[in-house]
Amino acid sequence: MLDDFKQNNNNKTIYGGRSRFLCILLGICSTSIHHVFTANPRLDTLYEWSQLEFDYQSDFDRQTDIALKTFIPGKPAPIDTDVYYSRDNGHNKIFITIPRFQPGIPVTLGTVSGKMYNGNPVITPYPSWDWHRNPEACSPNRMVSVYRIMVDKCDRLWVLDTGRFLETQTCPPQILAFDLVTNKIVHRYEIPSSLLESRSILVTPVVDVREKCSETFVYIADCQTFSIIVHDVKEGTFWKATDKTMYPYPNYGTFNIKGDSFDLMDGVLGMTLSPYVPGKDRKLYYHAMSSPTENWVFTSDLRNRTRFMHDPESSPEVFHTYRGERRTQSAAEAMDANGIMYYGLMSDVKIGCWNSDGDYGSRNYNDVIASDSVTLQFASGMKVVKNRKHFEELWILTSRFQKIATDSLDLRDKNFRILVGKVSDHVFGTVCEKKPSGGQHGGGTYGMIRP
Repeated sequence: MLDDFKQNNNNKTIYGGRSRFLCILLGICSTSIHHVFTANPRLDTLYEWSQLEFDYQSDFDRQTDIALKTFIPGKPAPIDTDVYYSRDNGHNKIFITIPRFQPGIPVTLGTVSGKMYNGNPVITPYPSWDWHRNPEACSPNRMVSVYRIMVDKCDRLWVLDTGRFLETQTCPPQILAFDLVTNKIVHRYEIPSSLLESRSILVTPVVDVREKCSETFVYIADCQTFSIIVHDVKEGTFWKATDKTMYPYPNYGTFNIKGDSFDLMDGVLGMTLSPYVPGKDRKLYYHAMSSPTENWVFTSDLRNRTRFMHDPESSPEVFHTYRGERRTQSAAEAMDANGIMYYGLMSDVKIGCWNSDGDYGSRNYNDVIASDSVTLQFASGMKVVKNRKHFEELWILTSRFQKIATDSLDLRDKNFRILVGKVSDHVFGTVCEKKPSGGQHGGGTYGMIRP
């Protein structure tokens, strides 16, 4: 059944009013992994594009946007993905972000539809076309440029809009939240200019829901001022923390991926939270993209506004760096309910894992769960999602970003992908695996499954 799914994926309607994911059985045995990558099941390529296409009402509308250079085919490049499993499993959504750092991008946030255009899955603007038109106008219902998003356990989609159009700060950056049951906006705050600099680029939101949905904090990475902005949703307040651990490393500012080289000095970008345990503190893990290190801070310290409200650099003692290092840069990261972190390895073109019970970088706690020199290039979006069957899935967006950076993208190739796999299958046999009592490895299903 898995092979049938792979062969027929391009012809299937993945979700929509009457459609569902194919239920995929993963009964694949794996060879044990001891510090070297072996044959765990491959991540499934759920979608792939040579170029992004959008859900225009007619070909005339598409051609009009092309004539106006609102849409330049081949220019839009996705960065992130996240998944919403509806309560009845009938209104599931796969989100995709396309930041406007290049011209010709008509939509900055959408959902993957069941439609195809010239062999490419069609992206439907979210929540509607109106939110994406004329971004320079700074209308109340707007999205200018979105790098990353996050779906929380309260059925909300959090959208971080940088407000930057190409190289210009066109509108104030903002944090938005949509009720995914109604698709209506439920939260909107513009980020105070006092916390920003002219070079600020807000790239990653991480949502920390406490005991109740009303008690939510959002941690926002600014990769160019090397800081984390904290938003208390209930109080409507913001503050900023800055530390040397959020800076890029000059020796890691040159990226080499499959023979292409480009320079990028991005600071803090990858962020994820330790599992939530009532009554216990959480860690926010983070790293600069152009660095080899992983860092952490207790969220109780970040949430303490009085620490930082007068001086963002007031508390260097609360930020920590692990001694171990990666061999290469990494962008996005995500952590599962067992405290296993997943992250991309840029030059290696692999997906790594780390058991956070042990030392970062240690061969006893770090491993590789997937290796594919074609499909795993530049993993810029990564989420761990629990489906309605209570299985955790790893969702990854990859791209040939190095070709975009070097202006050598070939539209005859498959350039962008969304991949997915069941977490327990991919960590099985690695040093990252936490074995349940009895030592049994669970099989079962994953995907958007009909209840």
